[in-house]
Amino acid sequence: MPAGAYGSPVDPIRQRRRLLVALFATAVSTQSPSPLLLRYTDALDLGALVLTLFFAAYAVGLVPSLLLAGPLSDRDGRRRVVVGGVVAALACTLVLIAADAGGVAFLVAGRVAQGLASGAVFTVGTVWLRELSGGDDDGAPGRVRRAAAVASAAMAAGFAVGPLVAGLLVQWGPAPELVSLLPSAVLLLVGLLGLRGVPETMTDRRPGRLALGVPPVARRAFWAYLLPVGLTVYTYAVLSLTVFPLLVAGAGFDAVFALVGASALLVQGSAALVTPLAAKLGPAVSGPLAAVLAACGCGLGYLAVQPGGWPWVLPACLLIGLGEGLGMTSGVAVCDRVAPPDRRGALLSAFYLPVYAGFVVPTVLALVSGDALRGGVPILVLGAGGLLLGLVLAGPGRAALRAAGATTAVPPVPPRVVEAAPEL
Repeated sequence: MPAGAYGSPVDPIRQRRRLLVALFATAVSTQSPSPLLLRYTDALDLGALVLTLFFAAYAVGLVPSLLLAGPLSDRDGRRRVVVGGVVAALACTLVLIAADAGGVAFLVAGRVAQGLASGAVFTVGTVWLRELSGGDDDGAPGRVRRAAAVASAAMAAGFAVGPLVAGLLVQWGPAPELVSLLPSAVLLLVGLLGLRGVPETMTDRRPGRLALGVPPVARRAFWAYLLPVGLTVYTYAVLSLTVFPLLVAGAGFDAVFALVGASALLVQGSAALVTPLAAKLGPAVSGPLAAVLAACGCGLGYLAVQPGGWPWVLPACLLIGLGEGLGMTSGVAVCDRVAPPDRRGALLSAFYLPVYAGFVVPTVLALVSGDALRGGVPILVLGAGGLLLGLVLAGPGRAALRAAGATTAVPPVPPRVVEAAPEL
């Protein structure tokens, strides 16, 4: 049994739980600023384009992090990358708290840095959790294969709780610029302290250059499945935090900050709850279904942004969240199945690039649409794109999975593994 920071033993169950707390805390911190960004946009009369740019700034920070964090952890170890990412996420939260004095520059800098930090934690933390769950040949294959779903659920839960709590504090709390982000700072500190007892899993060092990019054995699966399914994740989820609330507010709805929190709760909460279903259905079914649900959510979103149609935001967010959970879980599972162990981090990093590219889509939508965005028609166009992604996933994507032997759902788990499953 590995020893903790001061020599005390830390059992494997607690190791995984401590890592899950760090993943949850980082997810909370990345989405907690969403209602606050909306408030600043409203108070400074910055408009829809600037709000979407705040979210695009997050994606700008993610790109180099996603490209480098996974391969770096493949070479130098998981622990160093994740711990450094959580420390950076805590520093970014403090920068955003100080944005009331620093202004827009602090908001942009904080969001870019949050992208750098969270990309490292999410990518490498997921791989680390999978490896802490054991090897496929150690008698616990079911627990190992569920690790990706549990990691996705922990992050989705954080994405849900963060904006909900922050939205309520921004809407009705005192000193919202300060108070709304304090819970996420406290959670990050708790997560950082907990990581002291989590051991390294990459004991076989591989000195030399970083192994970047998609492994050759996984290229077909990446282009035909991982890329399109990645685009179904945050491309549509970010609509609930940017385009939907802005257009609903323009149509006369007042409690828009609270609505952002409720929308995030529905999107990310449903994403967390649907992850077990994604594991049962398997990637071949979950991927196309994720795209169809996202498209249907856009259809309801169009109704929501019409005058008096704000209640449609809630079912729209529910469908989009279900699609997000199915897409993310199936994509991570495919990465785990088609990549060799020493390139697992690199492939997951490559998959997260289209996932988080979705944060840029609302900015592109606002730039291309202009005043037409107010009517909601561009949301329908984005929904049509979801249907197209579904066709790709159901056709070439499924064929690529079949060729890689990755079409099946998680197989039935032996009784002794079922007893161990809740330990994760």
